[in-house]
Amino acid sequence: MYFKDFAFKPYIQKALQEIGFIKLTEIQKEIIPQALEGKSVIGKSLTGTGKTHAFLLPILQNLEEDKRFCQSIFLSPTRELAFQLYEETLKITKHSDIHIDVRLYTGGTDREDDIKRLLSSQPQIVIGTLGRIKDLCVDENVLKLHTAKTIVIDEADMFFAESELIEIDQVFSVLSNEIQIMVFSATISQNLIVFLNKYLQKIDVIDVTNRKLTKDTITHIFIPTKNKDKNELLNRLLKSFNPFLALIFANTKAKVDEISLYLASQGYEVAKLSGDLPPRQRKQILKRIKNFQYQYVVATDLAARGIDIPGTSHVINYELPEDIEFYIHRTGRAARFEDIGHAISFYDYEDDHYLEKLESKGINSIYMNLVDNQLVPTTERNLQAQRKRPTSTVEEELHRKIPLPKKVKPGYRKKRKELIEKQLRKFKRARIEEIYRRKGRNK
Repeated sequence: MYFKDFAFKPYIQKALQEIGFIKLTEIQKEIIPQALEGKSVIGKSLTGTGKTHAFLLPILQNLEEDKRFCQSIFLSPTRELAFQLYEETLKITKHSDIHIDVRLYTGGTDREDDIKRLLSSQPQIVIGTLGRIKDLCVDENVLKLHTAKTIVIDEADMFFAESELIEIDQVFSVLSNEIQIMVFSATISQNLIVFLNKYLQKIDVIDVTNRKLTKDTITHIFIPTKNKDKNELLNRLLKSFNPFLALIFANTKAKVDEISLYLASQGYEVAKLSGDLPPRQRKQILKRIKNFQYQYVVATDLAARGIDIPGTSHVINYELPEDIEFYIHRTGRAARFEDIGHAISFYDYEDDHYLEKLESKGINSIYMNLVDNQLVPTTERNLQAQRKRPTSTVEEELHRKIPLPKKVKPGYRKKRKELIEKQLRKFKRARIEEIYRRKGRNK
């Protein structure tokens, strides 16, 4: 299906042509027809699948440009995502002959100036974070949202803490009962289910996450660590190719800090994205990344979620994420739309089940080793030898005695592995001591 198949307004068509959008993605095929009809929808889709334009285009198509009141609201979980959505909206609305009033409301901006401007006029499209929008429409009562026809909640799985559910309810209390609600999320959390049951009963979830887990244009490469220093291994890996932009993922902020410091010590100019960065610094870093001033970016999933980092040619999993969906999230960044990309992951023997699960979902895995700073394919036989390492009877027994926890917490695989290895070392020491005692008796 093509964008030209829809009778979009001339300025939207002009913008799409300028952006270079021709074919619809899976989520766009499902969402756009329903959204154009004013239906409420729930879309489960990963980052980089085109969901922004899945809701943005229908909203602009249905917008009444001559009416100067609020018609649409976009809620984002972070300032960066809100700003990104604001920029994407302006790329399209700038082609309109009639000025479309789009305003951004986030923390860190001049609140008094926002209030003053709202007292004189209302925006047609509101984009912002939950806290600031709730402040302006509920606490100050200067942002008039009761006229809105549509509300979009983007990256909803990042939203719904208990305190945020209260604020969501407060915002919804000023909205029309007939409002069109569009919710987009990578995963459906328990708190999100509470919200959906309250405001979107009997609405089916449009789930495109499993229709095609990865793009054909992504090459999935897996490198065994074999208990080697992973920082050194990463350094050798980066020397083996010259990326346009390499996005390196770790599971924790502490590990991001460690990797960033190490790479900097090796002479790499590295950008770091983690949750503790001050908003101003974070905005500056993102701007420099988008201006291609960095070749390497180290990030956590949370810090990079939803942020479009153009030109990503390589995604490197320094650590495999706990959740398979997050693997798809990460690697999908390496091949946005029709681009060619590479996803490279380090793995250990403990990741065997994880790799099998990926392969069962249709991911075409290529296993390679680093030899003289060059990636060299392994043979299938060697692969099996690596992944199916003979397990001693004692090790098997330890695996049985130390079961997986009922409630999975971050880092559980690593902790369990360390515990098994500790017990195994203890057993080996005892066995060696016994051997030496026997030798002493036999002398």
